[in-house]
Parts: sequence; structure tokens; C-alpha cells
Amino acid sequence: MVIAELQRKTIEQLNPWVMGKELELGIERKNYLTKIDKVVKQRQQILFLLGSRRVGKTMIILQYIDLLLRRGVKATKILFLSLDNTNLSELDLYTLLADQKYQYVFLDEVHRFPKWAHILKSLYDIPGYKTEIIASGSSSKEILDNGAYLTGRSTQIKVSPLTYFEYGQFVLDKTKVDDYLYYGGYPEYVLTKVPGYLNELLRDIIEKDIVRLHPVRNSQILLDVCQMIAKQLGHPGSPNKMSKVLGIDSKTVVNYIEYLREVQLIAPVYQYAQTLNERLYAPKKYYFQDLGMRNSFVGFADMGALVENAVYLKLIHDYGEGNVMYLSRGREGEIDFVVKTVQDKIMLVEAKYIDLRESVMNKLSKLMWKNDYFDQVVRRVVVTNGVDEVVEKGGVKIELIALEKFLCRDGLGNVVT
Repeated sequence: MVIAELQRKTIEQLNPWVMGKELELGIERKNYLTKIDKVVKQRQQILFLLGSRRVGKTMIILQYIDLLLRRGVKATKILFLSLDNTNLSELDLYTLLADQKYQYVFLDEVHRFPKWAHILKSLYDIPGYKTEIIASGSSSKEILDNGAYLTGRSTQIKVSPLTYFEYGQFVLDKTKVDDYLYYGGYPEYVLTKVPGYLNELLRDIIEKDIVRLHPVRNSQILLDVCQMIAKQLGHPGSPNKMSKVLGIDSKTVVNYIEYLREVQLIAPVYQYAQTLNERLYAPKKYYFQDLGMRNSFVGFADMGALVENAVYLKLIHDYGEGNVMYLSRGREGEIDFVVKTVQDKIMLVEAKYIDLRESVMNKLSKLMWKNDYFDQVVRRVVVTNGVDEVVEKGGVKIELIALEKFLCRDGLGNVVT
């Protein structure tokens, strides 16, 4: 295949390991390397790494390339292409990859390349095609909208901002919970703490990942919706009420919330319910996917809500977004999180950022002590500000766990190492 000189030079620059040059790898995110390795070793599907801008997808890819090189894979058998690079916009990608010259191909920002889904499908369908393809994208909408072309041919790994444990690795373990709650988990921001970084990132996300794809007339309204969500973290949101405050129709609010979800700025939490209709039509609660981004809207305020958001992020990391819900029963109260664990067993979790045992107990929802709504409750957990003990009443045990201790444990209660 003949490659234009500009394309050849660009590819050479993107693949420095071929020339024996070392990679700039940053701090290893081992959890994702393990996940990628598991999928790649199965040798069955195209792998997509999905996540918001600057969440670390490209660095994770480079870290995995370094892992392959250390395992003895020849440098010339690994190809990395940044497909949002304008120098590669006319590249004949199918022909380049069809002859299986490469053992591993990494396609960064794949959704920015023309007809990318058709190309990947055609490659996958070549009889005996063995090249491992790992692609990344900051627009989950564009990738998922093209999912029909890749049905049965692809799988996904979501890349999220740093967990509390990862945050500690990035700042050499010299961390306090308050720092994590303040800065959040965007890797570059955690390392540099440059003022205005998150505001610039937010503008990029809105202009390049939302306005480019959706009929948004006024991007300021998107920011206003974000700010309202930031102010009412942990409370069921009503598009109708938001629309009255913002002076727009409720359908527009619903659409804008969906756009913000698509780019992984926010995430919905559904009501725990016995029927699908009740679950879908009950009001949703919303949380931010990054704590620092939330703070960029309302400042480092309302620690109770901020801690609740941190607890949510920990729970979805351990159990997955679809398994984390909430329960509200009017006068009987509300449980912050109802979590489906292994074999559909239930864990109840409340966030009460209080440092006195008596105050924690007084704030607990009555529902935390009941068994009426759940068949198999295996744990009841209350995340506190330093209170650590187990309390019992009427045969029901509740674990009071300090926030830092909670964030440092995995879904089974083991200390993360």
C-alpha cells in the first residue's frame, strides 16, 4: 500500500517505539490494563474504551502498548493511530489494516474518522482476521449509534475519572479525603491543579461533543441545567420544575439532561421498584461523574451532598451503574442507595457525613431498619465522618463506616491494595 509522505511521517511520530524511543506513560492505571488484557486474551471482539474527554483513555492505551512491548511483542507489530489528526483524514484505513501486517491496532478517537464503523465491520468479517483492534472514543453517542454495524463484534470498557485509591497513587499517597472531594479525578487536573482547567474542559465537551451533534441553540442553557443538578445532588429531579426556573419547555430540559449523560458529565439513578414502569417513570436522582466538575459549578460547598456523590461513584465502580438505585417512600423516608450485589442480593447504603454517633443514628431513615421492601438484604452501611462501629436494633445490624475507609475498600469489604 502506498501512503502519502505526510501520512507516513504522522504515523511515524505517533509510533515512537518503532524507532526505539521510550514512551511517556504517566502513572499506571492497572485496573484498566487488567480489563483490557482480559478482553484481548479472549480474541473475539473489537474493544472500545469509552469515556469523557481527558479522562485518560489515550494514556491507558499507551500503557497497554508498553505492556505488550515488555512481553516481547515486536514493535513493528503494533500500530497506534490518532484518528482526529487531520493529517490522517484521507488515510485508506481499510487497506492499511486488511493485510494483517499488524498484530495489535489501536485507534484513538475512532469516531472522528469517516465511515469508521463500516471499516471496522468489514475488517472483522474478513475470514480468519486475527488483528486485535482496540479503539477509543470520547463520544459514546456516536459509537453507540453505530452499534448496529458491530452487533456481536464489539465490547466496551468505560474509563472513568480516578477513584480515591487511584487519586492516592497520583499524588504519591499524600492525600486526604477532602483533597479528593475538592479536585475530583481528571488525571491531568489532579497532577497540575491549574486554575480554570475544568472550565476549559467543560467548554470543550459542550462545544465538541454536544453542540456538534445536537440542535442546541444556546449552550448557556446547558450550563444552567448542569448548575441546577449540582445544587440539588441527591434529590429527585423534576424536568417540569427545572423548565419553569429556566424559562424553557420541559422536553428541552429532558433532552439537555440526556446530552449531559451521553458525554458522561452526569449519571441518573433510578428508583428501586418491583416493576419496570415504576422504575422508569419515577423521578430520577442525578450525580456528577467527577467531583471536581461538580465543584466548578457551585464551589466546595454542601459537604453532605458532595460525600453522597463520592459514595455513588464508589458504588458504581464496584457494582456497575445499573445496579445502584435509590428508594423513596414518602413519610417513611428515603434510602440513598439500594445496591444489587452478587446473585441479586441487596445492600443498603446511606451517606451521613456526621462525626457524632448519636447524630448519625438520629438522621437514619426508618427504612434502614425495615425488611419489608427487600427479600435479601446482606448489608446495611452508613458512611460517616469518622464514626466506625456496628450498631444493632431488633436483630438488624448496621455498619457505620468512615468515608475514607469506605472509599479504600472493594465491593467485598477488602482493603484495596
